[in-house]
Amino acid sequence: MQIRNKLLVILLGLFITGKTLAQESQSLSAERTIVFKFLSGKDVFWSNLNDNANELNRLNMLIDEFYSDIISGQMPVYVDGYCASLPTKRENIRTAFLRANRVKSELIIRKGLKEKHFITKNYVTDYNGHKDIVIVTIRIPAPKEEQHTEPEQEIEQEINAEPISENQQAIISVADTATIEESESQIASKHQEAIIPQITASRYIAIKTNLAAWAGTMLNAAIDIQAGKHISVELPVIWCPWHIGDSRSVRMLAFQPEARWWLSQLGQGHFFGVHASLAWYNVKWKNDRYQNTGRPLLGAGLSYGYLLPLGDRWASEFTLGAGYANLRYDTYYNIDDGARINTRTKNYWGITRIGISVAYRFHTNK
Repeated sequence: MQIRNKLLVILLGLFITGKTLAQESQSLSAERTIVFKFLSGKDVFWSNLNDNANELNRLNMLIDEFYSDIISGQMPVYVDGYCASLPTKRENIRTAFLRANRVKSELIIRKGLKEKHFITKNYVTDYNGHKDIVIVTIRIPAPKEEQHTEPEQEIEQEINAEPISENQQAIISVADTATIEESESQIASKHQEAIIPQITASRYIAIKTNLAAWAGTMLNAAIDIQAGKHISVELPVIWCPWHIGDSRSVRMLAFQPEARWWLSQLGQGHFFGVHASLAWYNVKWKNDRYQNTGRPLLGAGLSYGYLLPLGDRWASEFTLGAGYANLRYDTYYNIDDGARINTRTKNYWGITRIGISVAYRFHTNK
């Protein structure tokens, strides 16, 4: 009789274990995970970054499919923000919070969801080595199984027919505990091994033109390229080819490269810069003509600026700089083959850079 009871206890343990694992498998198979990538240190949601557009389409389809369950509160949308690319914990948690809100805003605006439909958590750690992501999870309830209680009832009837000893009760308790621990371990392991699309690093680039220079009839264009986490290098070219008449003309070619340090996010907000000036010129004005001699104009200065986003791509930029410039030029009589009057050197201290620019920003793979 004891042998039979032991066999029945083992069968019951195996039945419970198999049922638990089956339920776990169904639960895992019903979980849908969407992954959105963000640029290092930034909270702006770029829908065209890597595979974000496809992931957003998948998420919208899931919301449409289970809309009634989500609106009724039976199926919350889990949003987990991760940021570990900034130097301080405060910056990371703030950026993770903003990123999660950016993703939720897409669903609030497009699908009419509300904050109560989300369960949000933010982390200052990476997720499997990925430091800048937001994970959206929708846990779809597994379909209810048909009740098959006959085998279980038969086993219970057999066990109830004979009293169970303390040793047998210990076996059942150990079997249940082992099953629970094994299930939790497998769930945690499978969650950690969730497949995340490969995140490709990207480089910030912006092209721009200075409206203030255009107001002075100077053609210009510039490119701003990321050189570090908070550093970019702007390379502007200024050209003025105008010949107004025999007594007036302004011809100039200038370069004014600048290294910039962005205080928060690269390509957005406040920045400070160090710039150099290099220019060749030939200017006619009334009775005199001025032309650089021996070398171009040379200068350097410091600047402050602010870039205001006007959407995902467009932005306006305001900058003002001051510093030093040294000019060495010849003065001629403003006539054909006019004789040289003198050669002068001038030291200038003052405004060296004014910018009211329109910029177009984009990112390329490194």
